[in-house]
Amino acid sequence: MASVVPIKNGINFRDLGGIKTIDGRQIRSGLLYRSGAFSLITQQEQFFLANQLNLHYVLDYRDPDEIERNPDKLWQNTHYINVPANPLSNTITASLTSDLGNPHQTLKKNAPFDFMIKLYQLLPFNNAAYQKLSSILLNSQGRPLVQHCAVGKDRTGVGVALTLFALGVSEETVMQDYLLTEQLLSDYRENLLSQYQHKMTPDEFEKRKLIFAAKKEYLTAAFDTIKMRHGTIDNWLSQEYQLNKTNRKKIQDIYLV
Repeated sequence: MASVVPIKNGINFRDLGGIKTIDGRQIRSGLLYRSGAFSLITQQEQFFLANQLNLHYVLDYRDPDEIERNPDKLWQNTHYINVPANPLSNTITASLTSDLGNPHQTLKKNAPFDFMIKLYQLLPFNNAAYQKLSSILLNSQGRPLVQHCAVGKDRTGVGVALTLFALGVSEETVMQDYLLTEQLLSDYRENLLSQYQHKMTPDEFEKRKLIFAAKKEYLTAAFDTIKMRHGTIDNWLSQEYQLNKTNRKKIQDIYLV
């Protein structure tokens, strides 16, 4: 399974290296990472990311207002790319941290569980952020990439699922990697929510916890909708993101060992 990268001020930051594919190969370490935002990292950690990991591409899925509030602290030689992954809708947003001070805003039209299911049903399709991801995978020549959003759960969760599927990882293993987020976000989530607890009723606080969770049902909603629309995951990769057999072989040759 993916390994956690040891930087204290990173959020849910891990290397996808070591994840096994259906045909018995595995992802090379040090090339593909997933994370939350890099807004809290220290200079020493920036140095580590630049010099130890040689982390080159930073693909940020956040909305402009999220970035304005909590910009990434970038390191030397980064190629920073921001393409928001949020579905184009006023009611369904993946910017979980953007309205904590106003807990009624995101949830006004949706019960929290339904809200998350709807988000995951929308994220995989016609998404410019994942078009960009696909393009980087095909053209990066193996330079290390990190994809991230605010906490590395939803927008990043679907982007990583796309990456893993393109590399030939099973649905079960993709789900295992996604659910690891629940464990890794636990302390961060508790700390963040406790800062806003006084502004929420106990009911709102419980709803917010549900939105910050990584639940099997959420990613399953994405998988089910992909299959409903495209028949198979392979068709989805090919028809939505140009990851046909030829292109998938190209990236598998780069990222697998």
